[in-house]
Amino acid sequence: MDQVAASLPFLPSEDVVWGWHQELAAMGPRFTGSPGHESFTEWLKVQFGAVPGFQLQPPDSIPFQRWLAKGWSLRIDQDPMVGPSGAVPVSYYYPYSGMTNVGGVKARLVDLGIYMEGLSTSSFWAPANGAIALVRLPPYIQSMTFDQVPIGAFEPGRDQLSAVLDYVVHTGVLKNPVFSLRGIPLLDARNAGVRGVICVWSGMSDGMVANQYTPFAATYPNASGVPVPGDYGCPALWVGDSTGQWLAHSAAAGTATVTLTLTADITKDAVTETVWGVLRGAGGDGSSLIINTHTDGPNVPEENGALGMLALAQHFAQQGHSRDLYFVMATGHFQILQFDEPIPNARFVMGRDAISKWMVAHPEIYQRALAGVTLEHLGCTMWGDDDEGGYVRTGPCEWGTTYTTQKQGPINLDNLELRAYLEAVEATNRAGTPTGPVGTVLPAPIFFGEGAPLYAGGLGTVSTCALPSYLLQVGSLTEPYLLNLDKLDKHLIHGQVQSFCRTISTLDAAAAGDF
Repeated sequence: MDQVAASLPFLPSEDVVWGWHQELAAMGPRFTGSPGHESFTEWLKVQFGAVPGFQLQPPDSIPFQRWLAKGWSLRIDQDPMVGPSGAVPVSYYYPYSGMTNVGGVKARLVDLGIYMEGLSTSSFWAPANGAIALVRLPPYIQSMTFDQVPIGAFEPGRDQLSAVLDYVVHTGVLKNPVFSLRGIPLLDARNAGVRGVICVWSGMSDGMVANQYTPFAATYPNASGVPVPGDYGCPALWVGDSTGQWLAHSAAAGTATVTLTLTADITKDAVTETVWGVLRGAGGDGSSLIINTHTDGPNVPEENGALGMLALAQHFAQQGHSRDLYFVMATGHFQILQFDEPIPNARFVMGRDAISKWMVAHPEIYQRALAGVTLEHLGCTMWGDDDEGGYVRTGPCEWGTTYTTQKQGPINLDNLELRAYLEAVEATNRAGTPTGPVGTVLPAPIFFGEGAPLYAGGLGTVSTCALPSYLLQVGSLTEPYLLNLDKLDKHLIHGQVQSFCRTISTLDAAAAGDF
């Protein structure tokens, strides 16, 4: 069929949207406030500014304390009877952990064993005083159905009940590096005199854990929780499972020393921007819709929501709509603890994200909005470890977990947000464009992604947040320069954008009382 769906004539073509993804990959990683991130936000300003009728607003400029890694390495020196000396393979650095000088930190290697969150106390670190600690983390396994309630689903060729059951089976037990987002208490390690930490992934292949930028929701290991120039923190690196095993063997001999190097720049009051604007509606009841995402992160899948939003803006600039459509592309998602703001009179939810700062700065906008539509992680194929320990594609596409919640207040028996989204997904598939399977959920109380603050603010939500195993990965082990562009399906991306286009049209036409 034609790449532009016949019923959505103003939506840019699949090839145009894919071209934007290629441009995004060429910008490099977009860690919060980094040069790559600044390039992307400037690109977005130009693109949205060229959309007819789009009112690009002055960006929200936000100061924060920035830490950017420059170089990292690990070396071991030991008795040749125990093992070889030399460079040690590193999976990636531990963001916002600390820093060393160019010569690194050299100290005795002490194996502290397994760190268990909630069970290991600050005394866990004491044996590594004056040393570099080797710490093994248990496999990161979590259920997506334990603290979120599935209420609907779509899967090609399956009825809704079967699709819901398939979603529950698939998401019941997930092993994924993304669940490492809280990290370990490096401040406890620092206070115990530990000079650096080597974190060991467990139960996942080297391909899966390579280049994982994690944790991104942890504080800097000092009293203030933010990096300060001249504060070396407690520098940490990640290594793979097998590397961790032979490091433990070397540590057991008692004579091994390691040199941990992690150079970084710390910038006080660096500035980063939230880009936003509005397409005015033709009139109505004075209410609006908010369409949002974030712009910072390590790869193409993580930040491509803004590209879907650009396609939507180009469509709705030509397609009539009644309500004002606010487009908000927030910064700070990957340094969330410096950007999160409490929402006044918030609806209870466990989910903190960067759009909260924009909401607090512009309460008159979100308080008039009926719903938020959040685009994140579009077009993700499914990857995991196979039985031989290889990191491979394991399915055509990830399940698209989508939070379809009603506006705070009297509960309508008909969940408009749920119905609008599932009908849009079904219509897109009938038109011949794949969307992949989706599972719609309610937070109970976990809400992943940039839709959580909108929910807390009382809005209805249609917020998609797929969680592929490579979501935090700064490119693959074999082709890091692609920044996981190779793991996206351009047909799927366009199908998901079409679904959101149809969803917004339905929400725009609905009466305010239906939300």
